[in-house]
Amino acid sequence: MKILAKTDYACRAILELSLHWPNPEPLSIQAISQRQNIPVKFLIQILLNLKQLGLARSIRGQKGGYILGKAPREITLGEIIQNFSGRNLKSLGRNKFNRSSIFDPIWQEAENVYFSFLEGKNFEDMAREQKSLVKVPMYTI
Repeated sequence: MKILAKTDYACRAILELSLHWPNPEPLSIQAISQRQNIPVKFLIQILLNLKQLGLARSIRGQKGGYILGKAPREITLGEIIQNFSGRNLKSLGRNKFNRSSIFDPIWQEAENVYFSFLEGKNFEDMAREQKSLVKVPMYTI
């Protein structure tokens, strides 16, 4: 499966904002860039796109930055893939396959399963999983 860099960066930016949720203080572009290893010049454009989609909000000022535009549980991986890769998840059943090949209905079913899976993955769950992967050492005195 090939994922465009722009799509990957958008997913990582939303994940970082989800990890920060529900903190009302915005994350700076530099913080998001460093934590998710996204080049700043790409991140700026991605955040503008996310803002236009209503998935992120910008806060102006010296301590400004970005926060999520809606709760992470309301944002799916499928939504990000659809908006950043140009693939329309809503028109899956409309693909015209050549009915003379046994493989065409198989490809259609595989595509349907793939996109259903992505639509079922929300960023609240992914942020929770990410937090469980990052173990913070505990020191006692």
